[in-house]
This record gives sequence, structure tokens and C-alpha cells, in this order.
Amino acid sequence: MDTVSPSKKTSGNSMIWLIVILIVAVGIAFLWWWNYRKYISTDDANLDSFRVSVAVQVMAPMLKQYAWEGDTVKAGTILAELDSSTVVAQLQEAVARREEMVANLKLDKENLNTAIKNLSLAEIDYHQAEVNYRRDKKLYGSDAVSQETFQNTEDTYKSAAIKVDVAKDQIKISQARIAAGEAAIVSANAAIESTRVSLGYYRITAPVDGVIAKRWSLPGDIIQPGQTLFTINEGKDLWVAVYLEETKFDHIRMGQPAIFTLDAFPDLTFSGKIFYIGTNTASEFSLIPPNNASGNYTKVAQRIPLKISIDKAVGKKDKVEKPKLVSGMSATVKIEKEKSK
Repeated sequence: MDTVSPSKKTSGNSMIWLIVILIVAVGIAFLWWWNYRKYISTDDANLDSFRVSVAVQVMAPMLKQYAWEGDTVKAGTILAELDSSTVVAQLQEAVARREEMVANLKLDKENLNTAIKNLSLAEIDYHQAEVNYRRDKKLYGSDAVSQETFQNTEDTYKSAAIKVDVAKDQIKISQARIAAGEAAIVSANAAIESTRVSLGYYRITAPVDGVIAKRWSLPGDIIQPGQTLFTINEGKDLWVAVYLEETKFDHIRMGQPAIFTLDAFPDLTFSGKIFYIGTNTASEFSLIPPNNASGNYTKVAQRIPLKISIDKAVGKKDKVEKPKLVSGMSATVKIEKEKSK
């Protein structure tokens, strides 16, 4: 009986494993080539949505906070209150000042009525003095009255005329004071309204519906104008934010279909289309934009932002019906290349 030596058997096993490894390597290479020919792939992507920063317009300590991270809020919901005691005191002072102006205006109107009455009395005295003056002037011409009597009558007549002018001036002064008082009240009302508007700045409300994604301060903190207190994630519209290398950008067009997976849902495959292509590279709006003026230059591939819609998902039924998508989830995206025409 022929026997196979152990060395030949080992050599045959090695050959089989080598063939298997080659087949696997060829299969992997074919799959990579097929994927490369059909898709533009990247893992520099994540879910994104609209976020609203809630900032303040005044400087004051925070007294109370009513919303915390993860809370769902509606537009107009009070999120926090700042210390408004100073503005409240200013409002009370402005209201008291307006009440004083209203009282002064009422007094000026009464003074105007008194001035009008004084003018009527002065005109009566003037007309009587005028009659006496004309009569005594005729009598004095015929030596029926003495010069002293005529002089007294003339002085009384002139004095009555001056009193009429004074009464008219007093009416004008009262009317001017009333006009000034009314204007001052209008100004006071505007100041009160402005203070009330300013008072509203101390109650921080949600500008939109959404979820509190981040709170940036706590009660007791001194808040500065423009400081962000909360970040609200609207969560209504989600999309995939992709940052694609510029070397792959030649094949990108609006409306191109794409598929992607999320690390949080590995059994789901989502599909969508490109609905936004950035007009600048991502580095243009970075905190420190690139500056090559110094001459110390290292060329790196820039990335161009894209947005892909989330149209549908394919996978297990229980995960397709209620996928809880959260802004910031990591994604791996494959964009279908356009077919050659």
C-alpha cells in the first residue's frame, strides 16, 4: 500500500490555504472596486438640525431657572428670570413722575380757566374806563371837569388797557404750560413703556418649540449682554451633514441619491438625496481660518459641506417605525456616482 509522507500532506494543506486566502483577497478587492466604481464614500458625516441660541440683552444676576437640559419647551415658555429689582424701581419712579405731571397739568388747566376769567374782568374794567375816559375828555375840553379829574380818568383807562394785555399774556403762558405738560406726559408714557419693555428682557423665554440641548449658566451667575443661556434644538428637520474631500467633489450634483448608516442603528440603512452643496469649504468659517501669507504652507485636502435628506429607512420593522434620531449621531455615507452618458 502506498503511503503519503507527512511533508507532502503539509505542503498540500498549505497550498489549499494559500488558494483560499487568494480567493478571499480577490473577493475583497472586487468588492472594494465595485464600491469605489459605484459610490463616493465618507465617514466624516453626522446628523444635524437647526439650533437656536437663547441670549440676553441686559446684565443682571440670574435668579431662577425653570428649564433644564432635555426639557421639551414651547415658544414663549419662561426659561429663566434675571434680577429686575433695579428696573422695577425705575418703572415705579417713572409712573410716580407721570402722576406728578398729570397733577401739574390739571393745575395748569385750572390756572388757564382763572386767566380766562381774569381777562373777562379786565375787559369789563377796560370798557368802563374807556367810556369814562371819552366822557371826561369831552367835559375837560369844555372845562366841565378839572385837569386832575381828567388825568385820573386817563390813567385808569391806560391801566385797564395794560391789565387786559397782562391777562392775555397770562392765558398764553397757561396755554404754553399746558402744551408743555401734555408733551411731558407723552414723553413720560414713552419712558414707562420703554421701561416695561426693558423689564421683559429679564424674563427669558423660548423663541421656538424644541428641546433644551444645553444650558450654559446657573442661578447666581452674573449674565452679560449677548451671553447665551440656552441652546434649543428644534429637532423638526434633521439631515445628514457631510464634509466631503475636494478631490471627490467632481462627481457631486444636486439631487444625487445617497445611502447611509448610523452608528446608533447598525441594522438600518437610510436613503436620501443631496439638497444642499456648500459654496465655501468648511475651513473658511472655522474659528481660525487658514492664512498662507507667511509662506509656511502645507497643502491639505479641503472639505466641502453637503446636506443629505433623510427620506426612508430599510431594516427591521421595529426599528424602522420608531427610530430615535438625535442631532450629532455619526454616519457613514455612500453617494451614488452619476452614470456616464
